[in-house]
Amino acid sequence: NAHASTLAMELTSARRPLIVSCGSGASFGPDWRRAGRATPLHSTLCVHGHSSSRLDSETGLLGSGRGLLAEVPEQVWAQIDSDLDGVRLLAGHNGFAPSHGMTHVRELHLSLDGRDLKGEDTLGAMTGPDRKRYEKVIGRLGAEGIRFGIRFHLHPDVDAALDLGGTAVSMALKSGEIWIFRHDGVGELSLEPSVYLEQGRLKPRPARQIVLSATVLDQACQLGWTLAKAQDTPAAIRDTLRDEDAPKPA
Repeated sequence: NAHASTLAMELTSARRPLIVSCGSGASFGPDWRRAGRATPLHSTLCVHGHSSSRLDSETGLLGSGRGLLAEVPEQVWAQIDSDLDGVRLLAGHNGFAPSHGMTHVRELHLSLDGRDLKGEDTLGAMTGPDRKRYEKVIGRLGAEGIRFGIRFHLHPDVDAALDLGGTAVSMALKSGEIWIFRHDGVGELSLEPSVYLEQGRLKPRPARQIVLSATVLDQACQLGWTLAKAQDTPAAIRDTLRDEDAPKPA
């Protein structure tokens, strides 16, 4: 049941999930089980049409591969630092190197008060052999370049909408908190359908996802983004809505 989720992130504010992964689809059948393991169903960067790890073939009730990964990144690394401004994570993996010569580097900085998360995601050819492989891929793809997307899957209870003329996404939690997602303008921002594979449900719950899309045309591409509480959101909110009081999906 291993997932191709390298460098995926999740974010919860108090007891309210905001950014999630879609979850395990095992209880919804083999197709959802396999889909839930793939990189696009996690909140991380994904080269279009590829996962950061290759999934094994699955046949039969339990799958002949026992839910293992057939190919994984050779290099995965991370370092954490903290200072007076907050906590910083710098991490990377080369899971897209065999197919595209690409390494994903993710840098996250969370403020001490937890109200502001800054991120940078870079997809690039970092070594000589990787650059040679990248050139071969670009020679085949031409002007199309290497398309990729950074996905931020939202919990179904999050009410999200494009804002500021489509340059930002506003998200309202049931606690009353408002969060705003912004980016540096390098990529294309969209709000797309998603699913939440919640165990105990008869079918997957509909949800939404923020997607930043871009293209690598010159060996590397870097996208910057922020996820922050709106300035008028109080530092502390009395979250009195019980989960059983929350509106149920139709």
